[in-house]
Amino acid sequence: MKKRMKKKKAYKKYIQDIFKGYEQMLENPEIDQLTFSYLKEETLLHRDQERRIRFTTKEK
Repeated sequence: MKKRMKKKKAYKKYIQDIFKGYEQMLENPEIDQLTFSYLKEETLLHRDQERRIRFTTKEK
């Protein structure tokens, strides 16, 4: 049970970090890219040519 709870907390922190990174990118337009990873998953926040923020999630 403890192992499952640790995974749940780690995933929750991963999601929170992604949204904090999104907020940072909104506040600071100079940030072009942020990367977050969790187990076999990686999320990339980046800006396109029109400077819009895009999410890309892929398996490692």
